[in-house]
Amino acid sequence: MDTRVPLLAALLLFSALPSLAVPPADASESPWWETYSRDADRNGISDLLAWKLAQGDRFFAPDEARVFVRYDHRPDDGDVAQLEAAGATVTFRAQFIDLLGTTMPRALVPIVGEWPGVVMLDDIGKGEPQMNEAVPAMGVDLAWELGFDGAGITVAIVDTGVDGLHAGLDDQDDNPLTDDPKILVYYNAYDDQEYDGRLSEDSGTHGTHVAGITAGTGDGDTAPDGSRYVGVAPQANLANVLVCCSGDIEDIIRGIEWTMANQDRFGIRVMTSSLGEQQVEFHIDNDGRSAWSQAVDAAVESGLVVTLSAGNEFGAATVAGCNTIDSPGDARLPITVAALDKDLSLAVYSSRGYTSDGRVKPDVATIGSNIMAPNKGTVTGYTSKSGTSMATPLMAGIVALTLEANPDLTPAEVKETIVAGYSIEREILDDSDLYTNDCSLLETRPDNEYGYGQADPRTFVEVAGQVDPLLQVAWTIPPRYETVNGTDVEVKPEIHNASWLYGGADSSGSPVASGVEVRFGASGWYPATDTSPQGDWTYWKIRVPPEVAKGNQTLAVRLVAAPDRMSPIDSASVVLLDERAPASKQEDSPGLPLMTGLAALAVIALRRRD
Repeated sequence: MDTRVPLLAALLLFSALPSLAVPPADASESPWWETYSRDADRNGISDLLAWKLAQGDRFFAPDEARVFVRYDHRPDDGDVAQLEAAGATVTFRAQFIDLLGTTMPRALVPIVGEWPGVVMLDDIGKGEPQMNEAVPAMGVDLAWELGFDGAGITVAIVDTGVDGLHAGLDDQDDNPLTDDPKILVYYNAYDDQEYDGRLSEDSGTHGTHVAGITAGTGDGDTAPDGSRYVGVAPQANLANVLVCCSGDIEDIIRGIEWTMANQDRFGIRVMTSSLGEQQVEFHIDNDGRSAWSQAVDAAVESGLVVTLSAGNEFGAATVAGCNTIDSPGDARLPITVAALDKDLSLAVYSSRGYTSDGRVKPDVATIGSNIMAPNKGTVTGYTSKSGTSMATPLMAGIVALTLEANPDLTPAEVKETIVAGYSIEREILDDSDLYTNDCSLLETRPDNEYGYGQADPRTFVEVAGQVDPLLQVAWTIPPRYETVNGTDVEVKPEIHNASWLYGGADSSGSPVASGVEVRFGASGWYPATDTSPQGDWTYWKIRVPPEVAKGNQTLAVRLVAAPDRMSPIDSASVVLLDERAPASKQEDSPGLPLMTGLAALAVIALRRRD
């Protein structure tokens, strides 16, 4: 099928609507390096790299620098040869993002920055860890009651490693006489070698704890009341991807790329990492464009659901706690996880948004405080740790349960339909802690503290089983552009109170019992009106209810064919205005539902093609 046809149809339909904001003909997203928040002076050398170079031998070996050379193209043999001829050593060649890892003489840095095709020289930096009761507190046991335990799902633990000798991680059934290893493979990024999972090891202690939260069987020492410290998805398998922390971020990206390349071999559906960029004297701007952040975005695009920690920069204490999401938690496509205490209030240490480029983060919250999980080197021991590091693997386990309920879910459907659509809404003002710090200016859902809210495992697995990708629904909300410094930049559409919204749906010929339903931020589901001549919801409309919360909101729409069958959710980020539109714009144009519905169907056609 030629995708140009529906795309052209969509553009023609949008241009035919005089009342809608149509993107300028020359509008396009600027290359990332032109707006990179870590290069404030726009000289092609990141501010952090420049600062480290000015510190003498504090961060690098004498006369050397560890540098990511980032290109506007996938670097080839010629790029490698050019660097080596100039005196640099190429230590890493990325497969999925446009960069080379190098060690180069410091004097070479400004020279390489002037080469054609080189768009940024970036500090490689280092990664570091983001440092029985959580399961019932989060409602994980309610998902277990439905029969889900993670079976058939492999989770990659990208961390310090996993101790394969611990009783809670050595096998699936806690029976030493059976051959059922939990850890399917062990990859060591330092030597770029793959080993049998039975040889799995941890270079520290962090990764073993993380792995047990996700998928530990609970074998070994018990709690004082006799209960076991069972992970969220105890029958999930693991891939140990050891990347931290004696090297640098190059090793971490190497491990991420290994996971992407080998996901089909080992059935890896989820990648979780509780590592963050090592901080220096100042907080590093995070706009989702660092090499590490782009690598995890690429991992999602490859088909992996990725969970990342938000960071532990004491978001609740002061205003400075806002805008503290760490890299790579600032990436656009993964699920970034905040931490809750066991009473389900937001942990004071949990980092908060915005990102440096104004996006809302994190995406969801789970318990991260005082989590008991396997203690590396003890065989049967368990220990308590706190942090978004602990909340993140808990979320990875919930994702494993969700994918077991519906293995056909895509990463986008997990994030946009399940997490965004069915997390339990939480508000920062619900917390009684005196150190509450509200980092959300206009946002109500998602916000910069909880994201879309508290993860709800039972609801996630129930809804996952109902999602049918054959059913599709789409908004027709045209983009809005503003001119900033001579460049047309896409911004959130503004929607007046009580104005009409339109869209389309495709039921693939199935009867539709309930129809299209819309949620405005954290509101309940509102029924839309079917405007299609056939009565099959091909075109639909809804008027913005006057009572819904205003400000920055996420609109969600779903097509419900039956009580146990619905489409993936289509979301739109907008600004709901408190004032009503002029009287002329409040009226429903007779031809508008048809035209906008056709545009939505063109979008659906493209989605099915992809």
